[in-house]
Amino acid sequence: MSIERELKWNGTTLIFFGTVKGLVSEREKLRTVYEQSKPEVMLLGIAPEELEGLKRYLQEPFEIDPADYEVIYAKKLERFGEVGLPVPTYLEAHALSEKYGVEMIPLDMPDEIYSELYSRKLDFMKIMRYDMRKRKIWKMKFDVATPEEFVIEWDREINKIREFMDIEKEREKYMAQRIKEILKDRKFSKALVIIELERMQGVIAHLAGK
Repeated sequence: MSIERELKWNGTTLIFFGTVKGLVSEREKLRTVYEQSKPEVMLLGIAPEELEGLKRYLQEPFEIDPADYEVIYAKKLERFGEVGLPVPTYLEAHALSEKYGVEMIPLDMPDEIYSELYSRKLDFMKIMRYDMRKRKIWKMKFDVATPEEFVIEWDREINKIREFMDIEKEREKYMAQRIKEILKDRKFSKALVIIELERMQGVIAHLAGK
């Protein structure tokens, strides 16, 4: 499975880096993609509040308390290498931004918009069903050979409740629209889009009008 895709939109070459969240080895991969592509801007698949939180963490590190599903995800992912928080890929993006002076722009929904979507899509029973599936997923064996295959299977499994996948699809649509808005307002010859691998194809499809 390719972790990179290239797409032209409104005169800008978009280089997509689909990242495996949490895997420390992703830092080196991103560094290589960055140095080969030399983008003028980095578009990150995180919310504005997450980007600000990352910057605060790097100024003054604080303890991160992962949610239950994040703990299970990390334990499953460990078979493919060291896992870390905050997301190593975005730590590397920040390091590259500092080194080369390249701007980072968040693409994902602000907290207020995401919270409204979450409340609108989910009722109490669906949230309870989601919470109750943790034990099953903890025991589940993912028959995959690569971390890329794992995150796709993981995403499919934890979003089996349709409304949760609907939320992820809305995120893809939102991020694609944000890319369009940014590239209409500002001109770049090349932009590096750093996004969760499991969301990358959906964002690209929206950009392509599919």
